[in-house]
Amino acid sequence: MERLGTEVRLYSSPMDAILNANVTNCLQSVFTPDTLRMAVSPLLAWITLVIFGTFSPISSLFSGLSLKRSYKELITERSSKLDVLDIFRFIAILWVMLNHTGSEGRIDILERLPSADAFKSAMHDHPVFGALMGNSALGVEIFLVLSGLLAARSWLRKADEPFFPHWKSFITRRLLRLAPSMFIFVYIAAGPIMEALLPRYSSSMVSACGFWGILSHVTFTSNWQSTPTCMGYLWYLGLDMQLYMVAPIFLNMLHKSPKKGFLLTITTVILSMFIRAGYCTAYGTCNKSDVDIPFISYPGQDAETLKSIYAGLWDMYSRPYTKCGPFLIGLLLGYITTAANKYTMSPLTSKVLFRSSLFVAITTIYAILPEYWNPDAGNTVYNTIYTAVFRSVFALAIGGMIAALYFRQEYRPTHPIFALLAKLTYNAYLLHMPVVYIFNWLPFLQTATSPVHLLLVLPFVAILSFIAALLFYLFVEAPIGHLTSQYATRIGL
Repeated sequence: MERLGTEVRLYSSPMDAILNANVTNCLQSVFTPDTLRMAVSPLLAWITLVIFGTFSPISSLFSGLSLKRSYKELITERSSKLDVLDIFRFIAILWVMLNHTGSEGRIDILERLPSADAFKSAMHDHPVFGALMGNSALGVEIFLVLSGLLAARSWLRKADEPFFPHWKSFITRRLLRLAPSMFIFVYIAAGPIMEALLPRYSSSMVSACGFWGILSHVTFTSNWQSTPTCMGYLWYLGLDMQLYMVAPIFLNMLHKSPKKGFLLTITTVILSMFIRAGYCTAYGTCNKSDVDIPFISYPGQDAETLKSIYAGLWDMYSRPYTKCGPFLIGLLLGYITTAANKYTMSPLTSKVLFRSSLFVAITTIYAILPEYWNPDAGNTVYNTIYTAVFRSVFALAIGGMIAALYFRQEYRPTHPIFALLAKLTYNAYLLHMPVVYIFNWLPFLQTATSPVHLLLVLPFVAILSFIAALLFYLFVEAPIGHLTSQYATRIGL
């Protein structure tokens, strides 16, 4: 058995492991160069081209690569009632960073040392921050709500067009949005560049990748890995793309027959809850609703039991049919904000909706505490119901807060800093995990015994992640986005 960070990989025999390593290493060379010099050369060539495009007088050829243009777009303010989404996006990425700082940031968590269990207990037992830490994976649900909302508004702008041409354009534009930055990040992370810069990241996150692990990211199927052994935190991109691919089915029906569309969408959300309940019951994990990955450890388990636990948690956490509830709730919210765009709430109604939704969100987070108080309770009725519904209920509360802010009578613009940070969030998501691994060398974090210590480290993780995201945005996302946008326009997408 090979342990990789917070993930477990099982081989049937040592010979299988050797053969698997030899085959996948050969295939992996298809994606990543063998030497540091070979890996760095194309990146330096691209950076040179971007800098040349910034100062080149041949504007018609290279203006799309200009750093000046990218920076101007980054700092341009937006004026829309949807500006509030930027705040939710920023909160979500901070929560995800907190999640991973508490796991991959700790060497004892990565190496399954005895102190890891003590650290986990210290996090969970804190009366104020315990549930906030343990349920930090709910940041993903915020992203799913926002993704569904924006997918709906994007589709509905051209909802009267023929379905399949519209679907092709819809998916292609999503691919062009996500793929370039992710491909380049995977190229850097899975090759000798990251191995030279952060060897612990490579050994924990990349050593088990091989050809098939990297291919799963390139094809947006990483959430279907049997276990998240290859840069597992990127699983979300596969889930998001798969949900985007099926979203038009719901949106087309909502547009043509709203009642049937609402019925189909709500039925699918409820069905997903039942599937989640079935999974946790079958695998005996209904008392592990937070599922993942921060502070997760199962000491004293035999290999087969451990394999079953991880399989159940991963199936419940990453598959579209168990994770679609928040996305579909966002989809409905996107439809409502489009169809009832002129509707406004009175200040009182808006305030009541926002506060009641916030109360539901907080209650949902802290409703996990009975599982922490009774860690061996197993598949009780409470644990089963909570595991089945809490992610979608939390998403519904997030949707309620967004609706209250969107439909209020008085438009209040958000601070421009949130718009800037929101534009960097995707790259911050890609890059925050290597940043977290830098903190493996921070004694303060390694000896932390309280959630407060973890919260004190978080701002530094966030600042470094967004600085890295800024550079990636200026040199990768924005210039490539300009080129792909021009290409998409030319082919009529």
